[in-house]
Amino acid sequence: MTRTLILGGGFGGLTVATELKQMLGPDHEVVLVDRNEHFSMGLRKLWELVGHATIADGSRSRDVLGNRGIRVVRSEVEEIDPIARAATVDGETIESDYLVIALGAVSRPDLVPGLAEHGHDVWDLAGVPAATKALAHFDGGRIVVLIAGAPYPCPPAPYECAIHIHEHLRERGRRDRSEIVVSTVQPMLMPNAGRAGSDWMGEQLTLRGIDHQVGSKIERVDSERVVLAESDLEFDLLVTVPPHRAPAVVKASGLTGEGEWIAVDPGTLATSHANVFAIGDVTQIPLANGLPLPKAGVMAELEGMRVAGAIAADLQGGEMPPPFDGTGACFIEMGPASAALVHGNWYATPEPQVSIAEPDAAHAAEKRAFETERLERWFGA
Repeated sequence: MTRTLILGGGFGGLTVATELKQMLGPDHEVVLVDRNEHFSMGLRKLWELVGHATIADGSRSRDVLGNRGIRVVRSEVEEIDPIARAATVDGETIESDYLVIALGAVSRPDLVPGLAEHGHDVWDLAGVPAATKALAHFDGGRIVVLIAGAPYPCPPAPYECAIHIHEHLRERGRRDRSEIVVSTVQPMLMPNAGRAGSDWMGEQLTLRGIDHQVGSKIERVDSERVVLAESDLEFDLLVTVPPHRAPAVVKASGLTGEGEWIAVDPGTLATSHANVFAIGDVTQIPLANGLPLPKAGVMAELEGMRVAGAIAADLQGGEMPPPFDGTGACFIEMGPASAALVHGNWYATPEPQVSIAEPDAAHAAEKRAFETERLERWFGA
């Protein structure tokens, strides 16, 4: 029996596992490795932060996948051997015919002195409870949303975070005594969306009285202040987007070469090793303008669809699916009941083509439906 080994059970890994099992059935073994039992979408972290919903309500146990014939191994990946298409898990070496790396990006606040000690990292699930409690007790002052490194998962999310906080403070009657500032190390608010997209986001922030600054060179974070190269940015509450890196086990495997991320073929998601693929946030795909493909769950899902189709075609002797074309869409929440829709043709030349549909309630409903549909597709009703 042939086997596909999938490391990581996020958007990409879940898509490859469930699609492959549906296409190939019991004649092909699918093994999914993830250290955590439960899956939840990143959007839930911001919802819980401001009290709109809980992470638990949107969580599903990966163990349920066993009912679909997928072998779930709940443990840490200790070693990856891309040449042998194998991984060591709990001291056991699992070999495969096809290996898919979908281990995501790891939050690394340690790369900025003082960031972990003085900031709340809501990009890490473990950081959400403390941030939620701090925001609930916030009675006025300055809140800083600090983008301390790039690239990071879900490029628009820090701005969603600031807007959610704005609405949360309004609901509590604390907005008039509060200041919200977004500060990013990037040269513009949303580089992947270009100047027009960044200007649009700037307008959305300004409409809500949210200050923003770009190109901030961070030296360190002290108690109640971010020390920048040119000035200090004081805060009463700091919400952070730390630098992100590929997991250490991926770096140790040699898959990243001299860089920080796994390089793949843009159309096939293949690595330099035969029958080894990488998808989602653990990869870096350069675009025509030199920027990387956005790290987003919807992109990982689309990449996973292509990889699953290619593996099935290879085994069944069928026609290969079309290459992944770099197109995708996501929603940017503008509070609890409104969202904009961003659509990008990221592989376009000489630069990506990005359009933004203005915020409305229908897009917000579509985002909620997006979560529901995927959870049912992967885990059942």
